[in-house]
Amino acid sequence: MIRGNLDRLHLGDLLHWLELGGQTGRLTLTDRVGERRLDLLHGRIVYVSSTVPEERLASWLARDGLLPATSVRRLLAASMLRHELFTDVLLAERAISETALGASLTVLAELMMSRILDAAELRFELDPNHPIRDPSGLYLSLTPSRLLLDSARRVDESKYPRSTSPSPVLPLDEEAVEDFFWQLVRQGIPGDDPVDGDQLSALHDIVRNVMASLAQWLASSTGLVPQPADQGEIMAAALDTTGRVRLFGLPQTAWNLMVLACSIRADELTPPGALAEIDDFAAALDLWPEVTAGRRWERGRAGALDRLTRRAAIVWSRGAAAAAAELEADPGAAELAAHLLTVPTDLVLWVLAALPVPHNGIRRALLAELPRRIGAGLSHLADFPPEIRQVLHGARPTLLGACLHVSRGLVPSAAVWPMTMPDDEAMLSLAAPDRLQRAAAAARQAVEGLGPTAPPVG
Repeated sequence: MIRGNLDRLHLGDLLHWLELGGQTGRLTLTDRVGERRLDLLHGRIVYVSSTVPEERLASWLARDGLLPATSVRRLLAASMLRHELFTDVLLAERAISETALGASLTVLAELMMSRILDAAELRFELDPNHPIRDPSGLYLSLTPSRLLLDSARRVDESKYPRSTSPSPVLPLDEEAVEDFFWQLVRQGIPGDDPVDGDQLSALHDIVRNVMASLAQWLASSTGLVPQPADQGEIMAAALDTTGRVRLFGLPQTAWNLMVLACSIRADELTPPGALAEIDDFAAALDLWPEVTAGRRWERGRAGALDRLTRRAAIVWSRGAAAAAAELEADPGAAELAAHLLTVPTDLVLWVLAALPVPHNGIRRALLAELPRRIGAGLSHLADFPPEIRQVLHGARPTLLGACLHVSRGLVPSAAVWPMTMPDDEAMLSLAAPDRLQRAAAAARQAVEGLGPTAPPVG
C-alpha cells in the first residue's frame, strides 16, 4: 500500500508513473468532499467510481437520459441486494448496450478527474492488491495521461449543484483507526487511572479487531447494514397473511430500504420522508421477495440485543412522533428518524458482543463515539436527506433532533442510544420551555400504553 499527499503537478507525475510502469491496482484520490477511485490494469484505467453522490454511475445514467430514473433505481437496488456489480446487472437485463455504457463511463471519468484537478488538498492511496477485473467492451480503456488532458479541457457538465461540504468518513482504514484509538484513550482513560503498556497494547488490538469486523460489513456497500435473521421471517409472515409489510419495529430493514431509495439522485425521484413511504417504495419496485429471502445482508441471531433494539425503535418513534405534533414538526419524519437512529448503535453493540472490551472507560467512549461516526459516514454514503444526516451526527440543533431528544429518556437503556442535540440548552434555541414541556408530556403519554413486548408487524 502506498499513500501520501498530492498537489496538481504531482498528480500528473503519479498518473504518468502508473501508466509507464504498467501498474495494476486501485488508486483512491480523496479530497474534502469524497473519494474517487481509478481501477488500473497494466497501466490503463478500466473503471472509475466515486463516493460523491452526483458522480455515481446510477445518478449519471439517469441524469444523462440514457435510462429512465425509475429503471435505474430498480436495477441498482437489485444489484445492491444481490451484492452484484451494477454494470453486470445493467448488461444482464439488457438495459443498455456495452458501447453506450462505456461512452457514458468515459464522460463520467473526465468529470471526476476535472474536479480532482480543482481540489485544494488531495490524498492518494494505491492498493496494488485490489482485485481488478479484465476490461470488456463496457469498461474504460483509457490511459491516465489521456484522461488527465481531456479532463483539464472539460467544462463541468453536472446539472446538479456541486458538493462542497466536507464528507464524513467512516473510520475504518488503518490511519483512521489509529487516530480513533488514541481519541478513545484520551476520552476513556483518566489521568488518575493509567494503564500499563501491555494493557494498552491489548486494548489497541481489541479496538482494531472491532473496526476490522465492522469493515467486513460496511466497506463492501454504499450504506447497507446486516439485519437480524428474524426480520426476514417477520416480513415473510406478514406478506403471507396480509400481503404487505409494515416496517414499524424493523429498524435495520428500514435503514437498508432507505439506502436503496436514496442511492440515486434524480429530479423526479424524492427520498422517502416516513416509514410508510419506504413501504410504498419497496412495494412499487417489487423488492419484498429479495429483501425477505436474501441472506447476503443477514446476520446471526442476537436475542437480547435484537429485542432491545426493536423495542427502542418502537418506543422512541412513538414518543418522537407525539413530540413532533407539539413542536409543529413532521411526525412521520420523527418516526422514521427514530428507527434509523438505533441502527448504528445496534451494529456496534452486536460486534462488541463477540469482541468485548474489558476496560469500562474505553468501552463507554467507544459506545459514545463510534455509532455517531458510523451513522454520519453511512448516511452520507447513502445520500440520506440532510435533516436525517444532521440528527445522526447530532452536532447541530434541529427541530427534528429536538423531537427525538425529548423522547430519548423514555427509551429502554436510554444512555446507550445517541444524542440528537449538542446539549439540553440547545433546545431552548428552538422552542420555548412551555412547548418543550408539552412535547415531553405528549411523548410520555404516547408510550404509556406500550407493554413489555413489541406490537406485531404487518
